Amino acid sequence: LALAVLGLLFVFLIISRAAHFTQNLFGFKTDSWNGQYNINILLRLPAISLLSYNPKDHKIVIVNIPDETFLQVPNGLGSWQIRSVYGLGGDKLLKETLTNFFAIPIDGFIDLSVLKSPKTAVELVETLRKNPISGFDLLSFVKTDLTMWELLQLKQGLSSVRFDKIKNLDLLKLNILDKENLADGTPVFTADPIKLDSVLADLQDPEIVSEHKSIAVFNATDHPQLAQKWARLITNLGGNVIITSNAKSRLQKTQVLGDQSSTLKRLQQIFASGDKINPMDEDIAFSRAQINLFLGE
Repeated sequence: LALAVLGLLFVFLIISRAAHFTQNLFGFKTDSWNGQYNINILLRLPAISLLSYNPKDHKIVIVNIPDETFLQVPNGLGSWQIRSVYGLGGDKLLKETLTNFFAIPIDGFIDLSVLKSPKTAVELVETLRKNPISGFDLLSFVKTDLTMWELLQLKQGLSSVRFDKIKNLDLLKLNILDKENLADGTPVFTADPIKLDSVLADLQDPEIVSEHKSIAVFNATDHPQLAQKWARLITNLGGNVIITSNAKSRLQKTQVLGDQSSTLKRLQQIFASGDKINPMDEDIAFSRAQINLFLGE
């Protein structure tokens, strides 16, 4: 009887592991990357970088972020140097902080900080390009919120990019960052959002740019300036925002409505669109836009 029970438990364990592996492999989640649009990844190595892979044009853009960069951290945590943000709330908080800083959606993180090499995003990409097989060795050390299927797609895509399609943006050399001193004399770097946005054109999604759908952004909450904040992100993606305004009604869940298109699907994926609701005909009629984003609580 004991052996039978142990055997049954072993079978259940195998089934559970198989189900977990299948879920991780094929990505049964609503916001899985399908390889059709740009994916922006937070890379945490000894240095922190933003890596953007454009599968349509087969391009890679790497943005290097100095450790001393002083950023506003969400959830009322104040301003911190980027190297301290991980200790406050892990990779999730670091993703949210960089999304606000760049006004670009961070779709996932890859944490390889336990490794001594590669040390930078450039070295990681070069490792994958010159020796694609080594990428499978790296997977065993990865801490990530991507599924295994997404990781394999990303690895394959990065490995196939030509050397002349890789762009490395150094915010210091581009004079995007200004050096300042805190009250205690600690030197930090700060950035003007306008200057920052001016160098992020390479992160625009070509699919969204080519569709050129007109987009209206409505703030359906009581939080001020929300429409302007997220309109900046949509613009940095390549979206054509023609209206930012306050909605007549308040919403709990964010809604994205409009013409069926890659742009609509991408915005729904970014903003985690909720269940179908009343489309608020007055606001939509006023907007005259092809896609309407209603920002909820």
